[in-house]
Amino acid sequence: MLTKSRPAAPQTAKPSPRSSARQSSRSTPAGVKLDDTAVVEESWLGRIATTDGLFVTDERQRIVSWSSAAQRMLGYAPEEVVGQPCYLVLMGREPDGHPVCGHGCPVTKNARRGRGTPAYEVTAQARDGSLHCLSNSVLVLDGPRAAFRVIHLLRAVRPGRTQERRVVPEPDAAAEDAAPIEALTRRELEVLRLFAGAATIDNVAEALSISLFTARNHISSIQRKLGARNRLEMVLIGMRAGLV
Repeated sequence: MLTKSRPAAPQTAKPSPRSSARQSSRSTPAGVKLDDTAVVEESWLGRIATTDGLFVTDERQRIVSWSSAAQRMLGYAPEEVVGQPCYLVLMGREPDGHPVCGHGCPVTKNARRGRGTPAYEVTAQARDGSLHCLSNSVLVLDGPRAAFRVIHLLRAVRPGRTQERRVVPEPDAAAEDAAPIEALTRRELEVLRLFAGAATIDNVAEALSISLFTARNHISSIQRKLGARNRLEMVLIGMRAGLV
């Protein structure tokens, strides 16, 4: 006796991260276009809505959230970049070509200490290989057990047109007559190059067999001689001066 088999229940495809973001954005107020606001929902942070290109990294520099606005800007879909190191995705450089992104970058080092980083310009590489000059604003959120998240807000800018958003401002006409950079000692050059290689103060002290107090003194001296306001500027000015 033959029995009729029941037809298989239709399978429903899981929504992609991009489509989920679009569905979430439908709750935006009337008059706001869906494509103008990218919504990111992540358990660690909650719900974030912004018109900027937004991505979030963790303490290991892995991308944990990537908005649809960031996808439109750089071409990468969330499923392509979530879980990847941010520096391997963006390949960020200063507008003049000096590298910014890397393992243990100053932005992450600052975040690990609970500090922010001034907004700066970065030239990022899109999925199709094209280069985009972006302004990156950084927000740091501390969590339990030394965990943290770094929120990156990206905006397209014209190279060199937003000095206030550069990590190291371009010199103005009055600075042309300023005194040249004071020469660094051999040990200060060693410290600077270690920092450029993403070393921490502990790494520097261990590598050079010096105390943490001495390492901090060297850093303060380097910043003073280079006219740097922080360690990020210290490294970038050193790169521009050919010291690294």
